[in-house]
Amino acid sequence: MNEEKRNRIMAAIAVNAVILVFIIVAVIIYQIVQICVLSARKKELMEQYNDLAVQLEEDSDYLERLETDEDFREIIIELGKLEQNK
Repeated sequence: MNEEKRNRIMAAIAVNAVILVFIIVAVIIYQIVQICVLSARKKELMEQYNDLAVQLEEDSDYLERLETDEDFREIIIELGKLEQNK
């Protein structure tokens, strides 16, 4: 009976060890999947950020052109007024 009890305890320890290993492997796989998902999301966000930075730069250039065009328009109006006053 003593040996039978010892065998039962050893079997229980083995089963618990296998369950623990299975749980650890499942957690590791879950973490790897999460890292891959977050990495893909980070890559996507960086692409969006870069696109927005380029768009902002283009819009900034456009605004500068508009300001320059507005300056030219004001100069032309001033010149027109000067020509009328002559």
